[in-house]
Amino acid sequence: MTDLAILETSVVESMDPAFVKKTLSELPFYQIQGMLNVRAIPLPPTAGKRGLVLRSAETNHITPLGKTQLSQQLGVTKMFDLRSDKERAKFGPDPLDIPGVEIVCVPAMSASETDDLKATFAREVMENGVSAYKAIFEFLRDEVADGKGCLIHCTGGKDRTGVAAMLILDLVGVPDEEIIKDYALTRVGGEPMREMMVKRYAHLLLDPEVGEAAINALSCKPSAMRASLKMLREEYGGAAGYLKGRLGFSAEDVAKIVENLSAKDA
Repeated sequence: MTDLAILETSVVESMDPAFVKKTLSELPFYQIQGMLNVRAIPLPPTAGKRGLVLRSAETNHITPLGKTQLSQQLGVTKMFDLRSDKERAKFGPDPLDIPGVEIVCVPAMSASETDDLKATFAREVMENGVSAYKAIFEFLRDEVADGKGCLIHCTGGKDRTGVAAMLILDLVGVPDEEIIKDYALTRVGGEPMREMMVKRYAHLLLDPEVGEAAINALSCKPSAMRASLKMLREEYGGAAGYLKGRLGFSAEDVAKIVENLSAKDA
């Protein structure tokens, strides 16, 4: 099986424990105590002192050691929480006592229990999450080149966070297959909480009317990211077009962001 074939494993089936253990012990994953699905967005190499751009699931169970790992070892100075107010109230807020880390709550939109990252949902996230994604790209324009890192997360670190990663990676010209693999890796990153999620949504997974949609919502199918990339290019002119047309960045802003992230011109 290829890497992507393994990542197609249904969320109702367990993955090979040896494969999961090995994958989670290697980059781009980081082991942060009390957090899951923490990994670096795979940016091109640069000779500059660019800070890490990380993605993850929710942060509300992070331990004191995890806070130290995040801020002192990985250099995170800003955390972008894309969850809705309702989600933060239900599942818990971000920890507010991480020294040197600013918490920025910028809801992208509230995902339903049967939404997956098909092109229509990605479009909705991009249209409803303008303020959220603008805040992230302002950080990438103004701060990341100084060695400051950030963490972008939602609840599972899959779709709203996946849209952010898609935009970042498309902007700097990362090949589509790498963007797709980055999205699909959440299947491995989320494996430690798979049984809990299946139990939480058992009422939906066993419902003959919405069961298939619920499985898709908990999955990370490469085909979903392929469709989202196609939509991004056809409807917005790629990430650069989205930044200029919907987020209000100038061509100079976009060029600066690309330079900061990849040490090349837009």
